[in-house]
Amino acid sequence: MASGSPDFDALVQRVRELETHNQRLRALGIAIFTLFCGVILMGQSGSAPRVLEAQKFVLKDNDGNVRGWMGSVGKGSELVLGNVNSQPMIRLIVSTDAADLHFFGNRKNGMNLGLEDGNPDISMVGADGSGSVRIGVKDYGPSFALEDTNGSTAILGVTQPEQVATQPAQSRSAASLVLLNKDKKVIWRTP
Repeated sequence: MASGSPDFDALVQRVRELETHNQRLRALGIAIFTLFCGVILMGQSGSAPRVLEAQKFVLKDNDGNVRGWMGSVGKGSELVLGNVNSQPMIRLIVSTDAADLHFFGNRKNGMNLGLEDGNPDISMVGADGSGSVRIGVKDYGPSFALEDTNGSTAILGVTQPEQVATQPAQSRSAASLVLLNKDKKVIWRTP
């Protein structure tokens, strides 16, 4: 092949076109990279907002399932965290005069830590109705109550008339013990 042959001239022309096309692609790539870097740097130069406002925030996992939320409810606010099945497992709720932290179980069981009108309360419910425990301090004093699956109850500490239907209208001391049957009738008490 001689330098002046038509095949050689066509090959040289084709190489020039490829080099020109390659230069254009390189220039376009540099321009896109520069624009991308500029956008990133412009985003970095601004300060992040100090306050984010909303009435409710929803937490979702990678699959879009709701895993929790935080927001206002009535005259208070709540934070709820759930499991992979979107079932609430922990709930914190605060209102004007009360606060509750509730732990939910998966078999109708759970635990609650509460504060209502300044009175603390802890309650636990066993799985599938296997019984409950409640510890509380009211204005009239402290009490500890146990209830079995049949509904029979033992209350150690101060009781009020609304707790015991057949009890005289007086509160008992913290040293008292009251046993109730499933109908909440007193079957034994001391003192």
